[in-house]
Amino acid sequence: MRRDLNANRRTVLIAACAAAASTGALAGNPGIGTAQAAVFEAEEPAARAFVRGRPGALAVDGDRVRFARRLFREQRPAKVVAVTRYADFLLLAESAREEGYRTALVAGAQPGGPALFVWTAERA
Repeated sequence: MRRDLNANRRTVLIAACAAAASTGALAGNPGIGTAQAAVFEAEEPAARAFVRGRPGALAVDGDRVRFARRLFREQRPAKVVAVTRYADFLLLAESAREEGYRTALVAGAQPGGPALFVWTAERA
């Protein structure tokens, strides 16, 4: 394998951003009836970089169950792209499925990189 193709934090995030942006997943503001939302871990610099400049990006904070209910039950965006830790991925993805969303893991954590997962949830 060529040395310049090794995955690192920067290349994984760039690839994930490119994939999400190519499908339009990061456009728009979250809210009732809006098309898309971006969710991220506020404490993780790589996750903050992922959503930098995105209007209406939602930081995962406080009670995760309340956050998930507010997002998937009340706001109900058509599509969510998220960069979260694994525990939050599991909880939020399960909450999304309970509300009728299809979820997909886009990119998992890389060895030696941040423990972040890029995933999407889309209303069925």
